[in-house]
Amino acid sequence: MDSKRKISQFRKKQQEEEANGDISNSWICKNASCRANVSLDDSYCKRCSCCVCHAFDENKDPTLWLVCESKTPNDVEFCGLSCHVECALRKDMVWVNATGNVMKLDGYFCCYSCGKVSDILGCWKKQLVAAKDARRIDVLCSRIELSYRLLDGTSRFSELHEIVKDAKSKLEVEVGPLDVPSARTERGIVSRFPVAMQVQELSSFAIQRAEYWSTNVARDLIPAACRIHFQNVAARQVKLRLIEYPSAEERGVKNYRLWCFKKGEKPEDDQFEADMNRVQTQRMTISISDLEPCKEYIFRVLSYTRAGPLGHSFAGCFTKSVEIFQPRRGDSVDGSRKRLRSMVR
Repeated sequence: MDSKRKISQFRKKQQEEEANGDISNSWICKNASCRANVSLDDSYCKRCSCCVCHAFDENKDPTLWLVCESKTPNDVEFCGLSCHVECALRKDMVWVNATGNVMKLDGYFCCYSCGKVSDILGCWKKQLVAAKDARRIDVLCSRIELSYRLLDGTSRFSELHEIVKDAKSKLEVEVGPLDVPSARTERGIVSRFPVAMQVQELSSFAIQRAEYWSTNVARDLIPAACRIHFQNVAARQVKLRLIEYPSAEERGVKNYRLWCFKKGEKPEDDQFEADMNRVQTQRMTISISDLEPCKEYIFRVLSYTRAGPLGHSFAGCFTKSVEIFQPRRGDSVDGSRKRLRSMVR
């Protein structure tokens, strides 16, 4: 009752502020279950909407969302924003063996807003819990297919993935491929499909193995390296700064390395754009030139201690467009351009 009273008081206060014109610098979220005041500087409601597609779900299912949150209070490395699981998969923000030999990110997702890396196993387990309790075949199929995609290609969680792979194979014998619309519209009842009961038993077994793994195996928690702040994004050049977290000195961070590459590419570990110590990081602005217009670029930062790589951060941006007939400065006689890397005080 207390929570309902607080919600009622909050909405009443919003209505009074709107009537008095006190929210001229904000707008009201269109989500009926949220109705938060949103700054005019924000294009979407960060309280209830996806940070990738900026849409909200009227009947939000938390198991189909990823949240950038910490298990400990007052952790500034997490931004607290959320996104659809499907949006994270579409944007390649769910990683299994994704980054080469320097730091393998197997079984993690990267926040699209702040670049913080978090474990994906909790979301994977939620899909199997939903599959275990499903009463309809379409729900069972969609959850098994999603849990399969979340860890497809993993080596760190290969034992868990094999269980889901077995469950997926059993379902496909009855309903066909799970990644086609027909499997998602199958309205049969789980209790009438013997194979569905077997799949749910496998789901329960996978959950038990995941809980055992979480309890008895050391978790490789990866801290954020730093915050990537874009100062200026042009058609062919990006200027940015690396902003340290307060925990950098305590963790013994000595230097940072920055990679820049087009989305979908996999740069070599030794092809970094900048290698800076902590003093340079605090003073310098990094300028990366000779980029292509209207392309999405990924910026990846690793922090290093004396023992080796420690933290990881990630950010992306789209370069702007240029006029078709606008001449490009710095073009050589043969039309080639030299890649520039500079640090500006």
